[in-house]
Amino acid sequence: MHARYLCGVVGIITAVFPVAALAAPDVDASATSSGVAPPEAELAATAPPAAPSPPRMGWFGAGVRVGMQDVHLMPPASLVSGVNTASGQAFQSGDFAVDSNAWTITPTLHLGGSGYFFKADVPLSFAPQFTTFGLGLYPINYGVFIESAALFPYLSLGGAANLVDSRDTGDPSTSNKLIGAIVQARGALGLKYFPAKGLALSGEIGYSPWAAGILLVTPANSSTQVHGGTGSIFDFSFGIEWL
Repeated sequence: MHARYLCGVVGIITAVFPVAALAAPDVDASATSSGVAPPEAELAATAPPAAPSPPRMGWFGAGVRVGMQDVHLMPPASLVSGVNTASGQAFQSGDFAVDSNAWTITPTLHLGGSGYFFKADVPLSFAPQFTTFGLGLYPINYGVFIESAALFPYLSLGGAANLVDSRDTGDPSTSNKLIGAIVQARGALGLKYFPAKGLALSGEIGYSPWAAGILLVTPANSSTQVHGGTGSIFDFSFGIEWL
């Protein structure tokens, strides 16, 4: 009788155990016991934030530069000698020279990105005796944008033509009149620094190994004189551009 009782108990246990095992949730004991996060979660938590992208230059830009200009024009000695022979005077080339320092304001236009680009200027200058305004076109330009340093060094080759106005002389007949023109072949070295996207601080040094101009100058209590000739122009400027 005891044997039959034991066999019945064993049969009940055998039938119930598989059902209990199937009903229990599938839990990763190693994960719950240790409480350690998966490797993927650790990498996501410790990854540093993405660094901000460096400033970039655009394709179209406009700005303005402020600087100084030195103009030196002188007539050929042969021309002055001919004038002396015809007039019986003893003029020197320096008597008809144009030597002037002027403040400059130059609105500028930039078309193109890193590599070859096009540049145009509208130069304005303010000398003690006259002012000039004109147009500069630079079809040959090349620069390289150094992204890691946010710098854009460049070279420009072109030319400019300027009209010359007299300043206020106190005489209405000679004040604020168109008195001449100056043309120049100009090369320039420049550098743009981008402290922020779309904004550049610029500097430029220009030199015109060939320049020519003629000015009708009227000194006080004297008749109109022709000044000018050929020579050179040097300039430098600093500015800001939206590029």
